[in-house]
Amino acid sequence: LDGKGEALGRVDPAVREAIARVRGHVMGGKGPYQPKGYEEAIQLTTDEGLRFFLPRATPVYDPSRALSGVTLILQDVTRLRRFDELKNDLVATVAHEFRTPLTSLRMAIHLCVEEAAGPLSEKQADLLVTARQDCERLQGIVDDLLVLSRIQSGRVELQRVPVRARALLEEAAGAAREAAAGAGLALTVRVGAASDEVLADAERIALVLSNLLANALRHTARGGAVTLSATGSPGAVRFEVADTGEGIPAEYLDRIFDRFFSVPGRRAGGVGLGLYLVREIVAAHGGEVGVRSTPGEGSSFWFTLPLAASTPAGSGASPQTSSA
Repeated sequence: LDGKGEALGRVDPAVREAIARVRGHVMGGKGPYQPKGYEEAIQLTTDEGLRFFLPRATPVYDPSRALSGVTLILQDVTRLRRFDELKNDLVATVAHEFRTPLTSLRMAIHLCVEEAAGPLSEKQADLLVTARQDCERLQGIVDDLLVLSRIQSGRVELQRVPVRARALLEEAAGAAREAAAGAGLALTVRVGAASDEVLADAERIALVLSNLLANALRHTARGGAVTLSATGSPGAVRFEVADTGEGIPAEYLDRIFDRFFSVPGRRAGGVGLGLYLVREIVAAHGGEVGVRSTPGEGSSFWFTLPLAASTPAGSGASPQTSSA
């Protein structure tokens, strides 16, 4: 692809769009393009039926090492994608089947801890409290798996309405204050975009902030600090969750938002889905997500949400629905 593009007009529109996007990535100096998952596959109808192709691209350099073009490959992943769909369906089915017995188990343990079924010895109470904590962790994993299955099947719809940045941060901080206090951490909210409204599904963004806060609390030692902030940027508000924790080694930063990825050797709080869900939900809102981190000094996860369109005083904004 040398940029002239005379033949692109005869190419299928889906392929043409993918070529333009991938070429822009490589020619923009960002290096080779590798797809993040089967959700990036291009659908094409062929003589053999519907097929799926993943685009991959590498830069081409001239003798002076100047970037002169792009080599693009469309890999047929139809069979692999169908296996992936079967795996996703299995995960969703297992998660749904876990939900009912897990709810019953949580309730039974809660009643025992509250001594509704009779008095407990100190050792029995300690064991049941630990069991309740493990049940809550398992419930979080099941919830993440269910959200994942809905995102991958395109069944998650966003009800986006204007909401103040401060309200989103204060609600998230309020839900995390007890956990922060129990962990001996200072939790601070700083809002430089207090009066700005973003167009967002408040419930989904609450999940984003909850996942980022849970990570920050989990990986920050007692006596440390976690800060939530929102600042204005062109056409958007930038939200940030920063901590003074253990940080992330540089070699893992490119994979930190991948599905089912956890930094080796770290104490896990789930199955590596939290940050993946963060990325997918923010992307569905039209925002961006990223991370800065220095081992031993802490991490800062950020994401952006578009500013809400201004509405005349006294008029209500209609919810905008989109699929994630």
